[in-house]
Amino acid sequence: MSDPGEEPRAACASCAIRGVTAVGRREFLSATMLVAVAAVLEACGLSTDSLTGPSGGALTVKLSSFPSLARVGGIARVDNGNGSPTALVRTASTTFVGVTMVCTHQGTTVNISGAGFLCPNHGARYDATGTWQGGQRANSLATFVTTFDGTDTVTIARPA
Repeated sequence: MSDPGEEPRAACASCAIRGVTAVGRREFLSATMLVAVAAVLEACGLSTDSLTGPSGGALTVKLSSFPSLARVGGIARVDNGNGSPTALVRTASTTFVGVTMVCTHQGTTVNISGAGFLCPNHGARYDATGTWQGGQRANSLATFVTTFDGTDTVTIARPA
């Protein structure tokens, strides 16, 4: 992800011929960190009984594992270190929205704060559905389509 106003990076001549896109330092470090965290979590044998899903792909969440999701307006971080930080928000009795917890300004993981999210680095505030509300100007957080099975399971359709 590039910063607003940042010039696009040009690929070297040999990369352009092979169709390789230039990757910035921030993108490289972010991807490397995610791989390292995933490896550590796997090595530690952390339980993922409350959710399943590949790093960066769809997440299947058991609502019973997250008490805050029992009520409308409830928010919970549900990725358990599995891919990009993701929250699930209950917007009505049978509807939910998945929200990325990665700030669009500098890629910081935002915190759940009251009925929304707050960036700890620069104070951007977002409502429960990820819409920017104030603080440092930033784009709204990305959201993901969800599917509710009607009982205890919500699937968040994150891109792979």
